[in-house]
Amino acid sequence: MSGTNGKGSTAAFLESLFRSNGLKTGLFTSPHLVEENERWQINRKNISDEKLEYYMNQLKPIIEKYDLTYFESSTLLAFKYFLDEKVDIAILEVGLGGRWDSTNIVNPEVSIITNVSLDHTHLLGDSIEKIAFEKVGIARPDKPLIIGSQQKEILNEALKKEVKEIYQLGSDFFVEYKNELVNYKFKSYKLEDLKPSLLGKRQTFNLASALTAFLVFSEKNKLEIDEDKIKKAVSSTYWPARMQILSENPLIILDGAHNEDSLIKTYEEIKELFPDKDIITIFSAMKDKNLDKMINIVKDNSKKVIFTYSGVSRSIDKEYIKNNIFIENVKKLLSMQ
Repeated sequence: MSGTNGKGSTAAFLESLFRSNGLKTGLFTSPHLVEENERWQINRKNISDEKLEYYMNQLKPIIEKYDLTYFESSTLLAFKYFLDEKVDIAILEVGLGGRWDSTNIVNPEVSIITNVSLDHTHLLGDSIEKIAFEKVGIARPDKPLIIGSQQKEILNEALKKEVKEIYQLGSDFFVEYKNELVNYKFKSYKLEDLKPSLLGKRQTFNLASALTAFLVFSEKNKLEIDEDKIKKAVSSTYWPARMQILSENPLIILDGAHNEDSLIKTYEEIKELFPDKDIITIFSAMKDKNLDKMINIVKDNSKKVIFTYSGVSRSIDKEYIKNNIFIENVKKLLSMQ
C-alpha cells in the first residue's frame, strides 16, 4: 500500500482483519520506532534478533553483489522471511513513492493508496498530480485498487493506467464518524458501531480503506466474513505513535506527524478531542522536510514549543535549532522592544 499519510495505520488494521480470520500474516512496514525488528512481523510478532542476524548473513552476498540500499535489503529480507515462514498473506507498506519502490516488484492481490499530499517533493515531484502518478505506480490494471480519499488526482492517474476495478472513498464505500464510533457501508455490507482502537477521526478513513481491501479480497478468495470477528479486529488493532496517549494525567500524546498535512490534522484532532487543554509541543523533524512551514504550523497551534533532535544523521541538530529557531526568536523579541 502507498500514500503520503496513514499507510502504517491502514496496514495495521488490514493485518488485524486478516489475522482475526485465521490467516497467518506477514507485515512489512517502515520506519521502525524503537528497534529494527519492528519492520518484519509475523502475526504481529517482531522478528527475533537471532533470525534477523541469520537472514542478514544469508543475504549479505546478494546485498553486496547488487549494492542494495538499506531499504532494498530490508525488502529482500521480508520476502525471504515470509516465504520461509509460509505466511498466508503479506501486507507490504511502500517505503517511498510507489512506482520505483522496491516493494513494487510483487504482483499484489489488492492495492491501497491512502491519500496524496506534498512530501518528499525533491524525489516525487512538486505537485499533487506528479506525486499521485508515482503512488499509483503500485496499482495493476487487472487487480483491485482501493483509494482512501476523494482526491481526483489519484483517480485520474488510475484511470490513465486503465485499472479496471477501482473503489474510492465517498463514491464506492462510505464511512461515518460519530462519538468515536464508525459506521461503514460498501456494496451490500453495512457495519455499524465499529470502535477503532486508534484515536482520531482521520483513522476512520484508514479503517475504511483496510475494510474495503479485506472485503474485496475475501469475496474473491471466498473467505468467511464474520461481523463479530471484524469488530474484534478493529477494536484490538495496535499501532504506536499515532495519537497515542502515553499518560492521561498529565495528558501526554505521542504522534508521528511528519509533514504539513499530518501536522495540521494532528492539531485539529487534539483540539477537537481535548478543547480545554493548552498545547505544549515537543517537536523534532528531519532536515529534508519543509521545516519552515512545519515549524510555523507547530508555533501557531502551541502555547509553548520545545525543539529537540534525535540521534540520526537526517535529524535537525543543535546547530539548526540554534541558528534557525533560537536566533530567529531573539530577533523577533528585539524588534518588539
